[in-house]
Amino acid sequence: MAYVQPLKNKHGEVTSYRVKWRAGGARDGDWQGERFDDETSAGVFKDAVDEAGQQWPAGWVKGQGYVDQNAADPDEKRYRFREFATNLVENKTGIEEHYRQACFRDLDRYVHPTFGECDVRSTEHFSKDTVRAWVRKLEKTKVHRGQVPKTGTGKLRPMSPKTIRNLHGLLSNILDEAVKAEPPLRARNPCEGTRLPRADDDGGEDGEDVEFLTPDEVAGVISCLERRSDQLLAQVKYGTGMRWSEVTCLAPECLIDWDTAEPKIKVKRAWKRDGAGGYKVGIPKSKRSRRTIRVSWGVVEAANELGGDDREHPTRLYFTGEQGQRLHYSTFHGRWQRAVKRAKAQGLLSRQKRPTPHDLRHSHAAVLLSEGRGLTYVQRRLGHESIKTTSDTYGHLLPEADDAAMDIIDRSLGRGGPGVVDEVLAADAATGDRSRVHVVHFDGEFSTHVEAFWKRGDAKAVADQWQIDHPDDTVRVETMAADWWRRQQTNGLKDVREGMPGRARVWWGGALYNADGSELRTGVDLEDVAARWVWEWEERYTEKDAVSRVRHEDGIAALTRAEAWGVDLEKVQESFARAREEALAACAAHPALSVGGGFAEDSPVE
Repeated sequence: MAYVQPLKNKHGEVTSYRVKWRAGGARDGDWQGERFDDETSAGVFKDAVDEAGQQWPAGWVKGQGYVDQNAADPDEKRYRFREFATNLVENKTGIEEHYRQACFRDLDRYVHPTFGECDVRSTEHFSKDTVRAWVRKLEKTKVHRGQVPKTGTGKLRPMSPKTIRNLHGLLSNILDEAVKAEPPLRARNPCEGTRLPRADDDGGEDGEDVEFLTPDEVAGVISCLERRSDQLLAQVKYGTGMRWSEVTCLAPECLIDWDTAEPKIKVKRAWKRDGAGGYKVGIPKSKRSRRTIRVSWGVVEAANELGGDDREHPTRLYFTGEQGQRLHYSTFHGRWQRAVKRAKAQGLLSRQKRPTPHDLRHSHAAVLLSEGRGLTYVQRRLGHESIKTTSDTYGHLLPEADDAAMDIIDRSLGRGGPGVVDEVLAADAATGDRSRVHVVHFDGEFSTHVEAFWKRGDAKAVADQWQIDHPDDTVRVETMAADWWRRQQTNGLKDVREGMPGRARVWWGGALYNADGSELRTGVDLEDVAARWVWEWEERYTEKDAVSRVRHEDGIAALTRAEAWGVDLEKVQESFARAREEALAACAAHPALSVGGGFAEDSPVE
């Protein structure tokens, strides 16, 4: 049988792997060998040698791989991953050509080197272990992300979690088609359940760190941009929250009701890849992206300075390159970074921050949320397809009326609108107003709860976030007389909240054991301790690294529960492991098992 031999350098580090076997499997057969950079590829090749009867696989050339692709059985060749995936992507409908080409590129760069010659039917070639090994390889892969200042050469950085998730999704989709084939080529998809790096492990969208700039910092960086056209572009981008592909495609035909009290921009154009290495003007990427948004007077003034509502040239681009062509992101990015450097030197921007132009979009969302706008409002304004995207990116910023939102944007840009005032926020700000309370009702399947707030903006923000976290619950905000609420509550008005309650991302794991030590259900494995957001009024809210508990559940079933929770994943995993051990030791001591049986109160285990 062939075997895989790790090869180490002088420091004892494994640098490569060699597959070794004796020709024909005979004891006196000549030793054969082939070297690989990763263990997964070596394992796949070892299986191929075993299947070939301890001979070189058909079509394999030493040091090169499968060179003679026709050496394989024609009927079997179609099950080779490379051919299967290529055929699947080539015939996929409902996608744009640039996406198809991107799939081919990603397959060639990151998937085929490991799985290209594997059989999609094989449970050895495609298993949870081989998929995990491939993901670990991606986590160690360095790719070009960003540029070194001055030289412009590419920076080599670890592949972003988002890219790894996208590549894993591509592999999963292909293997899913093998499961759905008629007849099925596989019983299951080994990609299911793979633990992947969180998309926010190293930052926000596209793997870049999200920097939220204050209004003063935005104004400071904009003032340091040398070109007036760049200043106007930054103002419009911050004032609208539009994506780069959308704002650089802005034209007079996008302006709606421009001379009225409610000016708007219709986001209906965006730069799209044409599949041939270039770009074309197309429609935004999703239905939610195609939207109409109110704009502030600061944005109106910026657009008017660029030509405004030019009816004679409706498709003329406001922002272009030197020759009137599409303005490349890299071109503006270089000028932006120089402005950031100047802003830091002048004390206009914190030296710890490294904002990109895309952070103007993030900062647009942040200033709206900081003033009490709901996540749903921000989702629609930014054009997110799913509110989960809005929540994942901005949910931690939680501390809808168009007029109020436009006022907020104008204040952030350093100017006021034409007398527009948010009456609701003004009433909230009046600390002497205690005539009304705003009550959030949380109605779940097994429990109900209420929280009262003095500010409706706070109540609405909490309700919006709860609905995202608990989509099956019913949540509503009710405004009622403070005097009536005082009479209904034991503590009167003492528990009405002055501001936003605390909220923490808590890791939790729990398991139930029968009296004989067997698990009542699968439970949560150490590697799968789950994270959830918890408000301060909920039982598992904590700011501690880890808290654990073992207790006997009431009832004749004599169940023992082990659980742990906290804000530090590793420490929660350690506490959960100890809690499970304690629970197993305590199962036989459940009070319900005592002589005479009976019911035991929910009791902690000492």
